[in-house]
Amino acid sequence: MSLSLKTRHLQVFLAVAKTGSMQRASREAHLSQPAISKLIGELEDTLGAPLFERSRRGVIPTECGQALIGRAQLVLNDLENARDEIASIARGVAGRVRVGVLPVAEARLLSTTLLALRKTAPGLAVQIEDGTRDVMLSALRRGEIDCVIGRLDAGTGERDLHIEKLIQLPIAIVASPSHPLTRKRRPSWPDLLAYPWILPPRGAPIRAAIEREFTDLGLAPPVPAIESTSFRLVQAVVSETDMIGVITYEASLGYTRSGELAVLPIKLSGRLPHIGVITRMPVVSKALGTFLDTLRRECRTALRSPEAS
Repeated sequence: MSLSLKTRHLQVFLAVAKTGSMQRASREAHLSQPAISKLIGELEDTLGAPLFERSRRGVIPTECGQALIGRAQLVLNDLENARDEIASIARGVAGRVRVGVLPVAEARLLSTTLLALRKTAPGLAVQIEDGTRDVMLSALRRGEIDCVIGRLDAGTGERDLHIEKLIQLPIAIVASPSHPLTRKRRPSWPDLLAYPWILPPRGAPIRAAIEREFTDLGLAPPVPAIESTSFRLVQAVVSETDMIGVITYEASLGYTRSGELAVLPIKLSGRLPHIGVITRMPVVSKALGTFLDTLRRECRTALRSPEAS
């Protein structure tokens, strides 16, 4: 690629791709239409390929143009991120980290990490965004966020991304504090089958882990009376009935402390898929490195706790 290529070429290219018109792009980029055409021509000459197909209705990206859109946005985002990091260092602060969080990520690990950062790196600003896996990973690839935290489902490796496993946390079987099984010192798995269950839909990691516990003992798994992935719904239903529910151990802590639920003292051998962090590359910025080091420490602390053992 020619050294004469400037960020302005990429900005104009993206404006044309977005608007589908040289004229509309000229208004968005605050340049004349001939200047827009000139910059696009220079970019096409530099890359050695046409980037747009022109017609009376406007322009649409060619196959080469489509390939450039994501990379152009990534280059511009990375440059902006570099400016922010350098400006932060010059001001003597730790910088900024943008974290994407998947819906199933453990809130307690994230909150303890943020609280620890307030003590060790108070100048580090952390921006949290949540969304689905596809949305968050697309934003990561475009350089709009710095990392994604969530469960690493088996068989869903992302070859173009760096994936780090952090921790596996246990599952809790919960019931109302007044449930008959809370009065048994050691309830058994057959004991659990005497009561109705609320479970996530089939295929969910928690559902699979519970069904595996029963089948390993030669027992038919419970057929749930209610299926839901909402921990809040589990709490609302279980606390008022004789139903049994299952949630992550970290999610159960708040409910047990408030007396809304009780965790049944039954040993589970299964655990959920790893919670992990995904980045675009193994080498990260100083600000992101500070955040990840703190997250790793909080995960090690959680692993040493009696509940996670």
